[in-house]
Parts: sequence; C-alpha cells; structure tokens
Amino acid sequence: MNVSIPLSRKQDLNKNRSIHIVTFTLLTLLFLGLTSCGSSKPKVVTTKRQAARASTKKDVPVTRPARTMIVKSEGREFSYTETAEKKLEEKPEEKPYEESTLFIDEVIDNAMDYKGVKYRYGGTTRKGMDCSGLICTAFKEAGKTIPRTSRSMYDTAEKMELDEVRKGDFLFFATGRNRKKVNHVALITKVTPGEIEFIHSTTSRGVMTSTLNEPYWLNAFLRAGRID
Repeated sequence: MNVSIPLSRKQDLNKNRSIHIVTFTLLTLLFLGLTSCGSSKPKVVTTKRQAARASTKKDVPVTRPARTMIVKSEGREFSYTETAEKKLEEKPEEKPYEESTLFIDEVIDNAMDYKGVKYRYGGTTRKGMDCSGLICTAFKEAGKTIPRTSRSMYDTAEKMELDEVRKGDFLFFATGRNRKKVNHVALITKVTPGEIEFIHSTTSRGVMTSTLNEPYWLNAFLRAGRID
C-alpha cells in the first residue's frame, strides 16, 4: 500500500531539513573559529614552575661576540680587538683609541696643515721637513717641546702596544738596512679596530698620510710610543 505525501508537506519537510543543515554548518564553523582563536592566545601561567621558566627566559641577556680585525703581511701579524662581549642594551665603554684632548687635536691639526710639504733633511718649515721635524713643529706650535730626532723620541717615549694606541701617539720604523735601528717616526692621526692612520714626512713624497695596513710600513714597524 503506497502512502502518498501531499506536495506541500514535502516542500515543508525539505525546507526544514535545509534549515537544520545550514544551522549545523554555521554552528560547526563558529566552533572551529573559536577554537583557532583560542589557540593563538598566550598560555596562562598556572604553576610556580611555569612562572620560574618564564622569568628565566626574560632575564637572559642578549650579547654579541668581540670583533677582531687582523692585519697580516709577510709573516708579521697585528690584531685590533674591540671591547669584549657586551650587553646590547648597555652603552659600550669608551675605547682607548677614542680618547683625545684639545691639545692632541691641535697637534694633529698642526701636522695636517703641512700635508704636501716636500721632504728636506733637518727641515722644520714649509720649505721642507723631515719626519721628526714635522712632529716637533706640530707640538711646538701647540706649546710643547719634545725631542728633535726620531732616535731621541724613541728613547723618550713610553712603550705602547698597538691595541693601546690613540691619536697623538708615535709609531717608530726602521726603513734602513738595519731593521732594528729606528730612523723614521710618524704621528698617529686616527685609530679604528682595523686600521691605524698616521702622518709623516717621506723622502719620496714629503708630508703625507699612510696606514699601518700598508705592507711596506707594517714590515718596517718597530714599536709604538707616547710622550706625555
């Protein structure tokens, strides 16, 4: 026996079924949305152990390794190292090579003012200068008298390591046949972790600036010094 359902009732049943399906789908999507949002929330600390772990992670300092620049030339090696490991949030300490005074700045300005003057043995004027004459003149114009020759400067100056030098210090060289006998002196004008710049008077080019990274001067280098 076949029981026929009126057409209007069938339509009502299909309509109700569609409503249920849509409602179920919306509830499912809403549940999934709430779940995913909840997963992005930060974890709540509920125990002392968790609190200790969280505190430890926050207190770990951020550090950076020391940076070292190394200069090599024909078997000789010198290194310039920045300050050791520091916290990034801390202000770094002043490097020795950053220290200067108004007096030293004046001496360097005086020496730089003679840049381009030709070389002249025993000279101390713009007509010509030798290496020690340039430095003596620069100090004299700033109000200080220092020894006249490179050898006397070498004997008077306090011995310094390269990682201790700063502006206004001296570099001594042996450019002659005797590689242990000082015969040239230069005045340091700038120091960075990887370079030492100096001004001096050379026989070939007169008063000029050079750096200790240049192989010729690195190989002829004896030691650094300071005259207070």
